[in-house]
Amino acid sequence: MAVRLKDISEQVGVSIATVSRVLNGREAGGFISEETRQRIFATAVELGYKPNLLARGLRGSRSSLIGVLVRDMADPFMMETLKGINEVAVKRGHRLFLGNVEQANMAIDYGMMFEHYHANGILILGDLKEDEQAVTFLTSKHRYVVGVVDRVMRRQYPGVYTDSAAGTRLALDHLWSLGHRRIACVSEYGGCDRRLRAQTYVEWMREHGLDDHIHIFQTRQSPQAAFEVGLSLLALSDCPTAIYALTDRIAMGVLQAASRSKVAVPDQVSIVGYDNLEFAQFLTPPLTTINQSPSETGRLAAELLLNMIEQRLESANVEDIVLQPKLVIRQSTAVPRDSSALT
Repeated sequence: MAVRLKDISEQVGVSIATVSRVLNGREAGGFISEETRQRIFATAVELGYKPNLLARGLRGSRSSLIGVLVRDMADPFMMETLKGINEVAVKRGHRLFLGNVEQANMAIDYGMMFEHYHANGILILGDLKEDEQAVTFLTSKHRYVVGVVDRVMRRQYPGVYTDSAAGTRLALDHLWSLGHRRIACVSEYGGCDRRLRAQTYVEWMREHGLDDHIHIFQTRQSPQAAFEVGLSLLALSDCPTAIYALTDRIAMGVLQAASRSKVAVPDQVSIVGYDNLEFAQFLTPPLTTINQSPSETGRLAAELLLNMIEQRLESANVEDIVLQPKLVIRQSTAVPRDSSALT
């Protein structure tokens, strides 16, 4: 037989209400000692207690479930964002129901699962713009939806994202101030935000009279692919003095390519990344990058969604949260050693 809250309360010697408050993370309204909390958790584990979240939804109460669709589980930015989401969700008494959406149509399948299990709302990590059918389905079946990252403008539902155009200009202005003129861009396929960064790179180069030095190198979404592109780029006879990598994942691959090619960073080539992931400060050399605070982005997105749920806010009345990026200067950028870089 399924273990009930009553079974736990009788063994611990506290009320059913106290057991419910502890296990659901809703301990407001009265003091519960740490010793009691630990006894309740230990007893729940010992007895094999499993919360019936579906039953809660069927009774008309909140299920405490938040559905999360992640477009690319391999993307470290998504993972750091997810940590921020989970931190807030747990703190506010919710649990995450995670779905990896490798193809856009999988979002519909997960959307149906979220509906079946009475998820309170949905967070979408990654862009679904190319599949409007999936977006329409999700917003028609779920009242509370928030998009996270990979965005560049307002959509059918509110989102939390960084101003990618502003971030790109910060990176390129930094390289310009150091004296770099031959600046290449390494991009990866996919993501509206990365496409906007590449577009802004082209605009910035033209604004600064550097049309002849516009070079965008495309790579797949992996450090290995970026490493291979980096080897080809650094082997060019007119190798750039600076490289703007549209993600830290790309920058990591290019840094490894420089090491393999015996090209000194930053003495021979400067490299700027984008994201400020946790590993960026531990690369060799530590990476200059654009900080778009993935953990903070996740926390803000979770807070926004839960506030919408609790206050019953309509999506049309909820504004996007657009974060302003910041330049983090480390040891991967410096003044170009080659004086011809100034021409």
